[in-house]
Amino acid sequence: MACSSTNLPGEVNQGMPVNDEMKADLWRFALGRWQDKRFEKACLHLQDDYQVPVSLLLCGLWLAASGKQPDARTGRRLAELAEPFEADYLRPLRQVRRKAAQDERLPEFKRQLQQVELEGERWLLTTLPSLCENLLPAGKPVDAMGWLLVLVPETAQCEGLQKSLNDLVAL
Repeated sequence: MACSSTNLPGEVNQGMPVNDEMKADLWRFALGRWQDKRFEKACLHLQDDYQVPVSLLLCGLWLAASGKQPDARTGRRLAELAEPFEADYLRPLRQVRRKAAQDERLPEFKRQLQQVELEGERWLLTTLPSLCENLLPAGKPVDAMGWLLVLVPETAQCEGLQKSLNDLVAL
């Protein structure tokens, strides 16, 4: 399902369709950012303390880095996909994996759970770009916080969350 852009009647959409290469771009972007341990720690803090799906953080940062103008409708659609997938699949897997990590008898089980969790994250990060097909380039640098505010609207009501997002953007 593609997102509609905010074109006025009569305007032509100049957005590019999302192909397999673009879908892979978000996954590669995520893998690259995850190499920075400070970035990883900041994302996990937001995930564990505020239940913010890391996929939304990565997607927002990727969209900003790609020069895509923040769009509330797209943000809602991204969240409507990511949040339930996170709650229904990734969070329960993560809980079981973390519990298994505490049991010295289960290193292989933990590893397998980690692989399944990673596959779920990969699926999500290669699916989210399909919801961004019609986003227009901003034509100027995009502040990542603009996308994060669209994707995590609770930021306006939570000072700690806002500080944590600002810290993430600064990395």
